Amino acid sequence: MKRVFFGLLCGWLLTSHVHAQGYEIKLNVRKMAGKEVILANYFEGKAYAVDTARLDATGTGVFKKENRKLARGMYLLLFSPNNYPNLIIGDDQHFTITTDTVDYLNTLKIEGSPENAAFQEFQRFATGQNGKMQQAMEAYEQDKNETAREKYRAIIEKSNREVRAYIGEIDQKFPGSTLATIVNFTLDPDVPDFSAEVPEGTENRDLELRRKVFFYIKDHFWDYTNFTDSALIRTSNFKSKLDDYFEHWVIIHPDSLYRACVDIIEKARPNKTMFRYLLHYCTNTSFDHKIMGMDEAFVKLGQRYYMKKGEIYWLDEEALKKITDEVIKRQYNLIGKKGLDLKLPTLEGNWTSLYETQAPYTLLLFWEPNCGHCKTTVPSVKKEIHDVFAPFGLKVFAVMTQTEKDKKAWEDFVEKYELFDFINTWDPNRQSNYWTLYNALTTPTMYILDKDKKIIAKNLTVEQMVDLLKREYNKQGHNFELSKESPASEP
Repeated sequence: MKRVFFGLLCGWLLTSHVHAQGYEIKLNVRKMAGKEVILANYFEGKAYAVDTARLDATGTGVFKKENRKLARGMYLLLFSPNNYPNLIIGDDQHFTITTDTVDYLNTLKIEGSPENAAFQEFQRFATGQNGKMQQAMEAYEQDKNETAREKYRAIIEKSNREVRAYIGEIDQKFPGSTLATIVNFTLDPDVPDFSAEVPEGTENRDLELRRKVFFYIKDHFWDYTNFTDSALIRTSNFKSKLDDYFEHWVIIHPDSLYRACVDIIEKARPNKTMFRYLLHYCTNTSFDHKIMGMDEAFVKLGQRYYMKKGEIYWLDEEALKKITDEVIKRQYNLIGKKGLDLKLPTLEGNWTSLYETQAPYTLLLFWEPNCGHCKTTVPSVKKEIHDVFAPFGLKVFAVMTQTEKDKKAWEDFVEKYELFDFINTWDPNRQSNYWTLYNALTTPTMYILDKDKKIIAKNLTVEQMVDLLKREYNKQGHNFELSKESPASEP
């Protein structure tokens, strides 16, 4: 179940419109008479067409709708696959563009939109500054003379100050504008020099300096981001910056992920569009996270937002139920929680209980004899997990998930693969609710529980579980050789 929730959002964002006075963008492009020009907006790194204009014999055309305005954001004019100047769509939506496709950056002129005229000037300025900084950085890397390197460092710092000053002027001239939001978003945190705070001779000084830089950037990552302006959703790099933040700057722990999500979601609350986008982004990020146990953040987000009456007003009942059901299924089987007890009949007709199973580690296995994956996984569990770790006390509590009609197939499978040392159970009358308590709607589903039945692993491959068990037993003084594959990542 991947990216279930994103689909509920994407179509809405791409078709949402602001109803008001409409828009009219006149266009004259030399050397493109009779050709078609596309107006597109950015969304998550891709461009989506919103209007087209057929140019007449003089190269003139128009993008126009009388009954709706364009959503705020960064747009582009698609003259050809290699020609696409950027535009700002903010409050000014009646203006004229004149350009030449040969050199659109220097020939593009906009009348009637001071915001766009300023944006074009900013792009020219930023292009020049980037060129200077890139040249200085390359020279800095190549020149090993410290005096020369100081000169290049000064050039880079001066260019950085000039860019920040230029953006400051835009803030003053266009306060609260789409332009101000977008140009500020190009800035990174201005990291201070911490060298004076960590004296020479400090043990692991370089590591301490890197630590200070890391936490400064983490704490100031969003300083120049206006989360109350949904124009950022329609830029080329908003999602990539979100991805960078959550992949590289949020500490790998469910509480850290949850707090980071809530922080940006709540900052966006005044803007309904941005609030919706960020909630869906964080829902997907925590739901699909590759690190085992991080789904606790998904559960907490679900409890805070999706299970709060009236909060998620934009989803229909069926869509909301998909998410809340997933929250319910996962809240009982989070890493670190004590697994709930299962009292089930065995293959022989007796009754047993998960809690009655005394073992330093218990592998809880949900499977069925007619499942293709189970036919390879269960024998591997027997050979690679049970037979290796049973001498050290591990037990396999196996739950066959099918009904009475499949009992013969179950018996045959157990006999064929000699699973007699498993605790073989089932629930033919569907009384235990195991499928919800352990989210066992697909097979095979596996957990590792410690001696107190606390969940220490789930959704791992057999190989990953083997490595995890080796690590756990090694903590107790055993000497199992570890493989290179980490059990921390879910498949």
